[in-house]
Amino acid sequence: MSLTLTVDSGVAAYAVSVGGTEVVPSSPVGVVLDDADFSSRLTVTDTGRPKSVDIRYGLPQGKTSRVRKVMTERVVSVRNAQGLPMEIVLRAGQEGVALRCRFPGLGDGTTRTVTAEVTGLTLTLPADGGAQYTQPYTLKSPKYQEWYVSRANHTTPVLGAATTSAGGASFPLLARTEAADGGTWWVLAGESGMDGTYPACHLGQPTLDTAARSVTYTIAFPADDEALGNLGPGAPQVTGAWQTPWRFVAVSRDPAGLAETTLATDLALSCAVEDTSWVRPGASAFSWLTAPTSPTSLEQTLRWFDLAQEMSWPYALVDAKWDKMTDAAGNAVPLERLVAEADTRGIRLFLWYNSAGENNDAVANTPRDLIADAATRRATFRRLRDLGIAGIKADGWQSDKQQLIARKREVLEDAARYRLHVVLHNTTVPRGWDRTYSHLLGVEAGIASEYYANTKPYADQIPEQTTIAAITRNAVGAFDYGTTLLSPYVYGANPRRTTDAHELARTVIYQSGFNGCADSPDRYLAQPAEVRELLSTVPVAFDETRYLAAAPGSHVVVARRKGGTWYIAGVNGRTLTIWPGLDSSVPGYTPPTGQAQPLSVDLRDLGIRGRRRIKLFADTAATAATDGALRHCDLRGSAFTVHTAPFGGFIAVV
Repeated sequence: MSLTLTVDSGVAAYAVSVGGTEVVPSSPVGVVLDDADFSSRLTVTDTGRPKSVDIRYGLPQGKTSRVRKVMTERVVSVRNAQGLPMEIVLRAGQEGVALRCRFPGLGDGTTRTVTAEVTGLTLTLPADGGAQYTQPYTLKSPKYQEWYVSRANHTTPVLGAATTSAGGASFPLLARTEAADGGTWWVLAGESGMDGTYPACHLGQPTLDTAARSVTYTIAFPADDEALGNLGPGAPQVTGAWQTPWRFVAVSRDPAGLAETTLATDLALSCAVEDTSWVRPGASAFSWLTAPTSPTSLEQTLRWFDLAQEMSWPYALVDAKWDKMTDAAGNAVPLERLVAEADTRGIRLFLWYNSAGENNDAVANTPRDLIADAATRRATFRRLRDLGIAGIKADGWQSDKQQLIARKREVLEDAARYRLHVVLHNTTVPRGWDRTYSHLLGVEAGIASEYYANTKPYADQIPEQTTIAAITRNAVGAFDYGTTLLSPYVYGANPRRTTDAHELARTVIYQSGFNGCADSPDRYLAQPAEVRELLSTVPVAFDETRYLAAAPGSHVVVARRKGGTWYIAGVNGRTLTIWPGLDSSVPGYTPPTGQAQPLSVDLRDLGIRGRRRIKLFADTAATAATDGALRHCDLRGSAFTVHTAPFGGFIAVV
């Protein structure tokens, strides 16, 4: 794969080719400061020399345990009309390309504002419009929890389609485009290499050039009114030497190749945790989804502690308002007592914290104001460490502003100092932080199972969403989803549409170092012994990941290896009809309809030869069912086909 930079008439642009065929045509590069323009009237002063960059690192949790690859880097130096320097750093490898703009310090100590980053991605519009999967960027309070496909107009968005938000689109972007030779290609665009000196960015509304049959996506900054208008402006504030994050583009003939990419972590800062021996990914009992009041009740909470012990899960998460917990007699429950209860069961605790500060107004969600200020945070973390707490769930960030990104990094660094794992919720996608902060076990930043706990019929859209997010969201970092909701519903107005096999499959489809098992003790303990064993033993960290099939909006088949065992899962999310509104009580409302489809696996694609024993968990029949319609059987062979029900799935252990 080659990355070509040109400076024509003073304007910098890049293009991407594969095997000599241009896949990404000329796309813009540059930034504009409040006192200097680096988007035009540029002059090349040094074309640089190519060099090899050896990329080697481990991931305690992730799609692979070890990464070893080589990329080629070249640094091109330019000057603008004022004679000021900028470097354009280029990298290319087998999976894709990346570039960033880098600025040596001017030595004057002045803080400048980046008023625009013109760097973007231009794609060719196929005759059928191609495809564009991205989440609208939520104004004021971005949580990266939007739908990839509109419910009201249920068709795959074409390239260049405006999002439903005036704020544009969130990273990552998945798109089907056309190469210069007319061939079909898929691209995944994202960012990485965040160092706290720049905000997290997104994409503005795309610009169509009908005559050229092209569409261009350019970088957009957070809005000033994010974080309730606090924590500075949305535009980057830069001082001294600085650089933009990496802008990367993965390129593949099919979506499966994009889903396997490790570019987000390849380009991230190296691990900032000197000693990672204490990092322990693992599954957790998670009570809030099916019992929202449980964190304030000792007796309810202990049911999930007992569940974690019974299922051999190492952790239990105690969610918001745990600091208000009382026992049956009305006595306040000190944290020491909660820890003692966990200790007797051989489990460790994760505790929920509100990230505020001034970045959210959820004053009722406590504990609050304990992790924003550095001194208070370190005292809090010291106490948690001394009590033997395993980690925290830090919630309610909801802004991509530069100061908040910097604070998030400080929280992660302090947590590592006190050997606390971290899970982040209501926040931005991780952008390669799985590598930099190995104790960051999961990040929400997506439509998670919490959307089942809603009176609106969001469950109608979740099967389709899974087949897209499994390709896009997990490509850029661990996704804390909260898996295996086996109860038919949390609210009657929002019944689960997936089969049990589909829900079980998500333990493998979505990768997270902290698999929060979200259903009730009664539901898990009522499962057949084989299902309980599966839920007790399925790993949360893997040595290798292969996407055997990936068709966004239709189906995904993922194989993950731990040691000598493969865990293979498939989900069917093909949605034929869906009610356009979010009120299932209105006259005429109809449940969504899907389509049964076979999903096939050939073990030879995983390098497995000969006949093997296959433990299969699948739908009982190719008909919709959510009432425990799950079959378990043992197969023997080198290939198998599962006839999945509408919104069905399977999981196999080989």
